[in-house]
Amino acid sequence: MSINSRNKGAAFERQIANALIEDLNLQNPVKRILEQTRTKELPDLMLGTWCIECKAYGAGAEPRPDWWDQVLASSSGQGLKPALVYKFNNRPIKVRVLANSINKEIKNNLVTVDLLWPDFIQIILELFQEDIELHEQNYQV
Repeated sequence: MSINSRNKGAAFERQIANALIEDLNLQNPVKRILEQTRTKELPDLMLGTWCIECKAYGAGAEPRPDWWDQVLASSSGQGLKPALVYKFNNRPIKVRVLANSINKEIKNNLVTVDLLWPDFIQIILELFQEDIELHEQNYQV
């Protein structure tokens, strides 16, 4: 990975962390997990039980399968929900999640849903208040 792509990735992680704070009206910061550069299977960001991997890429429209595999690996075995936030040049930010993270009636854990960023935020606000509360509690003194 070149230094420019590493910088682009870190900048996108910061952008998403700041967007989560603003869009969810969080009182506490969403911090980048800096150890993820040295340790495999750590997410870029955490929000409650959401394990968030961020990818910004030049050309394209669909996320690479290894990006999804990466977020699945970082969320497996811990009761965490995977979310892949991705963006290509001149395209909107999207988020891929497991369909059964949103609706427990969906039993097939291979079905994914790609959402626009505002839709993902609305789903978090409406269905996952406990994750917002968990995030805020983790930063209390």
